[in-house]
Amino acid sequence: MRSRSSSPAPPPVAALAALPDDDDILEEVLLRLPPRPSSLPRDSLVCKRWLRILSDPRFLRRFRAFHCRSPQLLGLFFEDLDDVPRFIPTLDPPDRIPSARFSHAPLPGRESWNFLGCRHGLALLLNRTRLEVTVWDPITGDQLYVAAPPEMLNSEGAEFVRHGAVLCEDGRVPLEAFKVVLLADGCRRHHVDAQVFASLYESETSVWSSLTSTSIRAPLSDQPSILVGNSLYWLLLGYVDGGILEFNLDRKSLAVIEHPVGAHVAVCPSLQILRMEASGLGLASLSGANIQLWERKADSGCVARWMLHKIIDLGKLLSLRSPMETWHVIVGYDEDGHAIFISSRAHQVSMVQLKSMQFRNLFESKLITAYHPFTSFYATGRGIGREYAGAETSNNT
Repeated sequence: MRSRSSSPAPPPVAALAALPDDDDILEEVLLRLPPRPSSLPRDSLVCKRWLRILSDPRFLRRFRAFHCRSPQLLGLFFEDLDDVPRFIPTLDPPDRIPSARFSHAPLPGRESWNFLGCRHGLALLLNRTRLEVTVWDPITGDQLYVAAPPEMLNSEGAEFVRHGAVLCEDGRVPLEAFKVVLLADGCRRHHVDAQVFASLYESETSVWSSLTSTSIRAPLSDQPSILVGNSLYWLLLGYVDGGILEFNLDRKSLAVIEHPVGAHVAVCPSLQILRMEASGLGLASLSGANIQLWERKADSGCVARWMLHKIIDLGKLLSLRSPMETWHVIVGYDEDGHAIFISSRAHQVSMVQLKSMQFRNLFESKLITAYHPFTSFYATGRGIGREYAGAETSNNT
């Protein structure tokens, strides 16, 4: 089952042809084309005038800024068994983007890399050999390199940098103004009251903030961060001492939030932090074919508490027919589209929209790993008039 697109329908070509011969007026109309990968390449074939406007870098920047509040899920990044970042497209033709289009540059031999996450059209990679992070715009291929904060390193390099996150402000072009957060463990092996450290980098000042730290009683999971309001959250693993680690971007501080109190959550093998409506913090707990959705809200005394929001029976939603199909694990979450990605024992990866309860089978994979949803706008002026035809050919093979 597929969700309907909320993008406005493009105006008829005949209606656009009747507009005055004014590029400014036409540009304002073309800005409102649906932000789908096929829109600009297809419409650039209308005439040379349209091609000139749609391939103008200034127009492309305006197009991205105009649609910045409704990015589209283009696909998922993940690390293969060789720690190389890979891309899996999730759109249907003609919008489906070939995996190779978002492949990272060949990684030099003898270097150790990790894919840390992606958000707001940017991806973040850690080069443990050179002790630096790479902020990468997969759409344009542009990259910026930032040395890791010396205070976060030790005699063994960046071995204990566990997580990272990248984000940029609404309406800003990626790589013009972004922020990076790195997390590091303070010890090789986790123990009670271990320390976790965080530092914030802001591109506008090119400075890392002073380290902030807090004690954690459970190890960090491999799941990527979730942005809720002005805080980043990571999951802490542990049936008794688990919880959620919060980094507040304004205060540059760390804190630990306890899990919801409940038997289902305490023994749940699969948890996922969520962004609820009105930028509320949520948590999904998946056991078998049953999902509990929790939301953290302030009660009448202004004390934040976990409240059970909804229970989802995947058995009914996915029409499961055998006991083998009842085993699932959450492998990713699209914080913009409020959709989770689940992997089954049958190696099927599916997407479930938590608001509409629509689902879609995406692909099969025997690799159980963390998937990083990549949302952005695929609109490039490099050979834009030829890209649509090329994309149709590659996607129909």
